[in-house]
Amino acid sequence: MTTEPRSETTIIDVFWRRVETSPEKTAILVKQDGEYRPLTWQEHGEITRTAAAGLLKSGIKPGDQVAVISSTRAHWTWADLGILSIGARTVPIYSTLSDEEVRFLVNHSHSRAVFAENERQLLKLVEATGEPPERLELAVLFDGEAVDLGPGVKVITWSDFLGCGRSHLEQDPEAVSRLAEQVNEEDLATIVYTSGTTGVPKGAMILHRNIYRVLESMAELISFGENDLALAFLPLSHVYERVSGQFLSIYHGLPYAYAESMEKVAENMTEVKPTVLNAVPRFYEKAYQRVQAAIRQMPPAQQGFIRWAIGIGKRATRQRLEGSLSDSIWNQLYRAEMRIAERLVFAKIRERFGGRLRLMTSGAAPLSNDVHLFFEAIGIPIMEGYGLTETCAPLACNRPDDVRFKTVGKPIPGIEVKLAEDGELLVRGPSVFAGYFENEEATAAAFADGWFKTGDIARIDDGGYITITDRKKDIIITAGGKHIAPQMIENLFKGDPLVAHVVAYGDRRKYVTALFALNMDALVDYARKHNISYSQTAELTQNARVRREIERLVEDRNKNLPNFQRIKRFLILGRELTIEENELTPTMKVKRKVITEKYLDLFDSMYDTEDLEAQRA
Repeated sequence: MTTEPRSETTIIDVFWRRVETSPEKTAILVKQDGEYRPLTWQEHGEITRTAAAGLLKSGIKPGDQVAVISSTRAHWTWADLGILSIGARTVPIYSTLSDEEVRFLVNHSHSRAVFAENERQLLKLVEATGEPPERLELAVLFDGEAVDLGPGVKVITWSDFLGCGRSHLEQDPEAVSRLAEQVNEEDLATIVYTSGTTGVPKGAMILHRNIYRVLESMAELISFGENDLALAFLPLSHVYERVSGQFLSIYHGLPYAYAESMEKVAENMTEVKPTVLNAVPRFYEKAYQRVQAAIRQMPPAQQGFIRWAIGIGKRATRQRLEGSLSDSIWNQLYRAEMRIAERLVFAKIRERFGGRLRLMTSGAAPLSNDVHLFFEAIGIPIMEGYGLTETCAPLACNRPDDVRFKTVGKPIPGIEVKLAEDGELLVRGPSVFAGYFENEEATAAAFADGWFKTGDIARIDDGGYITITDRKKDIIITAGGKHIAPQMIENLFKGDPLVAHVVAYGDRRKYVTALFALNMDALVDYARKHNISYSQTAELTQNARVRREIERLVEDRNKNLPNFQRIKRFLILGRELTIEENELTPTMKVKRKVITEKYLDLFDSMYDTEDLEAQRA
């Protein structure tokens, strides 16, 4: 690459400048042969350049679409940066999607090439029809041996693909450099398909400018030091981790470690000891529940001491954030107790997360207030934010030094927000996407007078803090004409160890009902504590004592609701909701439309026959 100064207006500019100016510093960490191995920016750049050259050698040109179907790993990043470096466009595809969905996205995006994690992911392209997607010419396998996809498609292993790239660079060493320097901020960088909680996925066209402006804005709010390190485990197919993790780490020169899998995140945290982590609320809820379960296994006296410490921490944190005490009074009340709690309790809990975490972010869904308060109390701040695929992820967030519980913070620099008459949050700014790929109708419907319609109902307080109350399409209108936000009801149960998910229901019905999916690990602990015998875990979901416990929770939460919002009846599902069953998005959000259609008979069973007949009439 040339060393002549040039302005940086894309993340590709930033990446190659890091390779030039910080060649020996650690860029990424990858688990190999049982240990995390650091790769320098120079090594990172060499693999990326070779991957980019491999695409050129295979006939991929600037402006072409290239799909990536894989879980989060270093190969994902190398493929992504290689694609972007030659002016092509990345099409991220979740590895959890079905054969039909994968084939649809590759076809709809006109992808000419695809990177696939393994043979299983690659074969999704042909399982449904036996024929490869129409425009597909190249498939690169990260793991495994090449398989036959049919005529017209070259299938090659990652190793052989890099060999092609090296061959091309021997013939033309500057091939990638020339194209990387031509990438413009107004060029299309990626087509990211919405996760599809409702309807057919739409491909959001995100420009290089959109990505760069988000990173530029976030740099005004968060700073990083030489000792910081990020751990990635969320899907890079989602803009949340890709922008606020992968690209943000490049922007700040932050070492970026890849977790081996979702199952090994806890183990990997103790190995790499991250200081920064992106996660979704379900991750924090499960971590909180695991800590609580561990406490319950301790002797009563130890349990009591730990709960005292956490109670002090929560009370002190709440009053600090609310600003209800002056510094001098706070010191008089809590300084000595907090010192004991920190040394004997909080520090030990933090060790379970690697011991160095100083900043965690939460997005994609509302975070339980109790869970949030717990992590703040033990000394691991969570910066809750909000964004959509169409806004290139974060459009609002709390600041490290300015946290307002139960809100997603204030708009990031450069973003304007306002509320429509019906309460829908409207947004505009440099990070808002360019429209939906080959879908002018959906693009036109997504904007009103230049403002992007988020589809979320919100409140904005006098300080500018935003609270998301529900999805506009999810609003329940009862038979009596009452408008109910189901997420508001469901969020009341977040953080309870027994509850994994709640789906409230009641559109055009006389009252609200709910379907509960319980946390199976917590359910086993509950059975052990209360001496409940069982042969299979699923039996516990229908146990009389378990049902009484859920009844108690429902009665308790109903107390804070007006009568028309209260859950009148509920059922307990015999298992947890899963991504594999198409019930959750890859970021663990409930697919409400899928759930209500899939379990309609269960929901109907909670209403009287005459109510159902009247509703269907």
